[in-house]
Amino acid sequence: MLINENIMKIKSNNSTQVLVAFMILCFTGTTVFAQQRGQMQRFKEERISFFNEKLDLSEEEAREFWPVQEDLHNRKMKINEEEKTLLTYYSSNFEAMSEQEIDETIEKFLALQEKRVALSMEYHEKFEGIIGKKKTMRMYALDREFRIHVLKKFRAGRGGSGRGPHRGPE
Repeated sequence: MLINENIMKIKSNNSTQVLVAFMILCFTGTTVFAQQRGQMQRFKEERISFFNEKLDLSEEEAREFWPVQEDLHNRKMKINEEEKTLLTYYSSNFEAMSEQEIDETIEKFLALQEKRVALSMEYHEKFEGIIGKKKTMRMYALDREFRIHVLKKFRAGRGGSGRGPHRGPE
C-alpha cells in the first residue's frame, strides 16, 4: 500500500511539474510575441509619422495613401518570406543539389525578383493617382532614408556605431 501511495505522489508531482513547465512556456511565448507585436506597432507608427511629415501629406492624401502603402508592404513581406525560404533551403542543400535543382532554384529566385518589379509597377500607378508624381518619387527616396534611419537606430541601441563593418567614416 505504501508503494502505491508513493507512486501516486510521484505521478502527481510529475504532472504538476509538467503543468508548471507548460504554463511557463506558454507565458514566455506569449510575452515574447507581445513584445514583438509591440515593436512592430512602434515601427509602424514611426514609419507613418516619418512619411507623413517628410511627404507633407494632407489628411485626404494620408487617408488614401496608407491603406495602399500597407497593402504594398504586406505583399512585399510575402515575397521576402518566399525568398528567405528559398535561399535558406538552397544554403542548407546546395552541395547535394543537382544541376537541374540549381537551375530550378535560380528560376524561382528570378521569378520572385520579377514579382517584386511587377508589384512596384502596379503600385507606382496607384501612388501617382493618390499623391502625384513628385511625392511618389520623394516616397521612393524616403523609403531608403527610413531604412537607413531604422538601421542606425537599431545599431545605436545595440552599442554599435550605426555604420557597417566595412564602411569608412561618413
